[in-house]
Amino acid sequence: MVEAAVSLPIIILAVMLLLRVFVFYIEIAVKQTAVQKDALEAWDSYKGCTMKIYEADKNVLLVKGGLLKFDVNKTIYVKAYFYNEDAMVRANKMLTKE
Repeated sequence: MVEAAVSLPIIILAVMLLLRVFVFYIEIAVKQTAVQKDALEAWDSYKGCTMKIYEADKNVLLVKGGLLKFDVNKTIYVKAYFYNEDAMVRANKMLTKE
């Protein structure tokens, strides 16, 4: 009986930690999708003639608790190069015009 009183709470805390880590990885995937979507929307709205660098980052944090003795965090970093394809094609046609 004493063995169950000691081991059962540890097993329950370990299962809860695994669930929290699983949710943490799902949250990372959701944030990565959101950051990529924001980058694509910014690229669609870009109308400049030169290249532009887009940089963004977001943090995902898993707060310590239960069996976890430290905070776990993940930084999602996106770096994209924007250019206006129409302007580049027109400039190429103008430069190579015979």
